[in-house]
Amino acid sequence: MKPSRNLSIVIRCLLALPLAAGALAASASDLWLYSGRDFTGAFARVSRSEPSLPIGAARSIRVGTGVWEACTGENFSGDCRRLTPGDYRELGGRYGDVVLSVRDVTYGAGSVGYAPPRLQLFDARDFRGRTTTLEQSAADLNAGGMRVGAASAIVTGGTWEVCTDYNYGGRCQALPPGQYNDLGAQLNYRIVSARALDVNRPVPPPAVVPLPPVAVTPPVAPPPAWGNDRLRVEVYTNPNFAGAAMTVDSDMDNLRNTGFNDRIQSMRIYGGNWEVCEDRDYGGVCQIFGPGDYRRLPPQLDRSISSLRRIANEPSWGSVIPGGQSFIIAEAGAGRSRHPLWLYEHGNFAGRTIRAVGDVPDLGPTGMNDSASSVFISIGTWQFCEDSNYRGRCFTLGPGQYNEMPPGMNDSISSFRRIR
Repeated sequence: MKPSRNLSIVIRCLLALPLAAGALAASASDLWLYSGRDFTGAFARVSRSEPSLPIGAARSIRVGTGVWEACTGENFSGDCRRLTPGDYRELGGRYGDVVLSVRDVTYGAGSVGYAPPRLQLFDARDFRGRTTTLEQSAADLNAGGMRVGAASAIVTGGTWEVCTDYNYGGRCQALPPGQYNDLGAQLNYRIVSARALDVNRPVPPPAVVPLPPVAVTPPVAPPPAWGNDRLRVEVYTNPNFAGAAMTVDSDMDNLRNTGFNDRIQSMRIYGGNWEVCEDRDYGGVCQIFGPGDYRRLPPQLDRSISSLRRIANEPSWGSVIPGGQSFIIAEAGAGRSRHPLWLYEHGNFAGRTIRAVGDVPDLGPTGMNDSASSVFISIGTWQFCEDSNYRGRCFTLGPGQYNEMPPGMNDSISSFRRIR
C-alpha cells in the first residue's frame, strides 16, 4: 500500500461483589479473543459485553477472570456456552467453530459463575478414543478394572489436579477449566489419580446498606499466566511441542547435562519474561520471550539454546540498534540478533527482514512496503496497519510466530507500532 493511500493452584471463579443501588462498580472480568485456533492470529482483550466482536470471529478464547457467555451469533444469539477462567484452544462441538459475540455474566441474576466439578479424560490426543468422566475425586483411576489411560482432557467445572501416583502423589498438575488436547510427555498415559480442588459452591455475599454513588477507576488486569499454577517454561526438542520435554522454573546457566543443550525447537512460556541464550552462562546471542506459545524457534535460536533465565524487567533496547534507530533491514540469511519483532518478506519466515525495537510509521523508504507476509514477535503487543501513520485497516499481534498474515492483509503492511 502506498503511504498516501487511505497455580501453585488456580484462578478461581470470582464471587459477585455487592452492587449498591445507584453505585458504580468496577468490572473485574476480562478475556482474550483470538481469530485462530490455539491462540493464534488477530486478538483483542475484552472487559465488557460485546454484541459484535472487534476481531469479527473468535476460534479460541482465554478467560482471565469472571464468567462469560460465548455465542455463535451476533447480539448473543445462536448457541451459547458459559466459560469460566481457563484456556479454550478451539471452539468446536455443537457450539460451532466460531464465536461472534460474548457477554459478561459474572454478576448475572441468580448466578455467581459456579459450575459443578467435571473432568473428561480421553485415552488419545485431540479428545479421541475412550472417554472417562469424573464428577468427584478418584484416588485410584484403575480401581475395579477401569484401566484409564489419559492423553487429553476437558475440564468444564471446577479445577482438577491430576497425578501420576495413587492417592494424589507423584507428579501432579492443576488443570483449570479449558481444553487440553495433549497432556504432554510427563503426564500422557501416566495419570492414575485425580481430584477436584474447588468443590464448594460459592456463597452469595450478604446484603449491604447502599452507599452514595462513587466513581471507580476499573483496574487493569494482567494477561492470565498460561497454566495458572506457576511461572515456568516448557521446552521441547521438536517443533509444535513434540519430542522430549522438560519444565524449567528457575535459572539454568548450562543445559549441557540435561539432554536439551542445542536441541530445543519449540517452547511454551507460562508467565514472566525469559531470556534464552546460545551459550552457557547467558552468553552469545540472547533473545527475550514473553508469555505465549512458540511452535518453532526463529532461525537464530533454533537448536542453539544453551542457557535460560527469568528476567524481572524488560531490557532497554537502546543498545540493540546503533544510532538510536527503531529498526534495521537484514537480508535473508543475515546473522543473529535480539530484536523483539521480525517482519519477514515472505511467508513461513523467509526472505529479508525488518528487525525492530520500536515504531515504524512509514515503510516506504525501507524497500519493504506492501511486502510483509509473516512475522515473529518475542515480546510486546504490536499493531500493523495497511497505510502509513497507522491508518487504514489494522490488526494486533502478541508474542508468538505467525507464518502468514490475517486474511486480506498479506503484502499490505505500510506501518507498525508497539502498543504495549
